[in-house]
Amino acid sequence: MFKRLYIIFILLGCLSPLKAQMKDWAAGFRVGEPGGFMIKRYLPNGKNAVEFNFGTYGGLWGTNRSYQNGNFQNIGFSVNALYIWHRPTLVNSDLHYYYGVGPQFVSRSLFLANSVFPETKRGLGGAGIAGLEYFPIDAPNLSFFAELGMYSELLPNPFYLHIQGGLGVKVNF
Repeated sequence: MFKRLYIIFILLGCLSPLKAQMKDWAAGFRVGEPGGFMIKRYLPNGKNAVEFNFGTYGGLWGTNRSYQNGNFQNIGFSVNALYIWHRPTLVNSDLHYYYGVGPQFVSRSLFLANSVFPETKRGLGGAGIAGLEYFPIDAPNLSFFAELGMYSELLPNPFYLHIQGGLGVKVNF
């Protein structure tokens, strides 16, 4: 098992100078968390991008989570901006791995202990992601991705951690 993981990490770490079918922009959607719409701008160096995500918060990993002295029980709203580093893998130049970080704003309904009515709770923190993106040869303007990450809140509840991730598709133009 350890040898297989080691080989996978070595292959992912090897870079190839090929660019696949990346264009200047990409737009798409993600099913997961945050789920919703995204727009991505590939930077001229061909190795980095800036991505903006708008969508739901709390759907994929469950809506009933403890927070401070209450529970989140509804799906909320999320906006984030990520700076992303991406590279093609040695295995296939059409398969890229990427990772990124950036700020994230969330708004959700908090039900305090013994309360019937929710209170809107907003948070600001940092998000980090890592994933794989595939650019199929037969569909030069499409890409498919899977990613996993973490949100760490700074305000109002420092170091509240929440896992994020999902699957999606992008149109590159």
